[in-house]
Amino acid sequence: MKAIIVAGGKGERLRPLTNTLPKPMLEVAGKPILEHTINLLKNYGINDFIISVCYLSEKIKEYFGNGKKFDINIKYIYEKEDFPLGTAGNILEARMFIDSTFIVTYADILRELNIADMIKFHKAKKAFATLNVYKRFGDNPKSIIAFNKNKKITSFVERPKTDNEIKNFVWSNGSFYIFEPEIFDFITDSKFIDFGKDILPRILQQKKEIYSYPSDGMLIDIGNFEKLSKAREYLI
Repeated sequence: MKAIIVAGGKGERLRPLTNTLPKPMLEVAGKPILEHTINLLKNYGINDFIISVCYLSEKIKEYFGNGKKFDINIKYIYEKEDFPLGTAGNILEARMFIDSTFIVTYADILRELNIADMIKFHKAKKAFATLNVYKRFGDNPKSIIAFNKNKKITSFVERPKTDNEIKNFVWSNGSFYIFEPEIFDFITDSKFIDFGKDILPRILQQKKEIYSYPSDGMLIDIGNFEKLSKAREYLI
């Protein structure tokens, strides 16, 4: 199985650290964040990676190369810095490399996740897509997700705006996906297009089988100095 890792973010809220390093290359416990993501996947037998790069991409390529020194295979796809494509649009160039079930995740999130069990769940459900979800924390979740007793997703709201939208839901998107290759049929726009805002709601409208895979392990989205410090404390 192949994994696409999106690693193009500028990390604006982490400046000046990201003036000379892309956010995925910031160190936690002596390794770049991206290396932790790769190692998690590698521990579950994922050895073929497609990394989507943009900002200071040469720093990532210099460190990881073709993956040989990490006993993995890496291909790179590129997002233009002056033409951002969004969390879904920036994987479109990977389509030529994908011919079976695959993973999409992001290079700025540290997590604990039983990937083998999630893959098993996805295949048992014959799902079109499976999303890792976690119990949200804080009053302003990035997303809220509802699912039934069989874990089939019934609604997905990105950036909820009202208290009524938020208060009755406890699950949020963990930004770790297992997809079937047909997902690319929904990513056709040559402009900014987002999984949460655009693709997942569209798939639900088409009555595709989308399932949630809840987990309660560590998940830290390293978007600011507070989260970076938390990650460094957790992985001392």
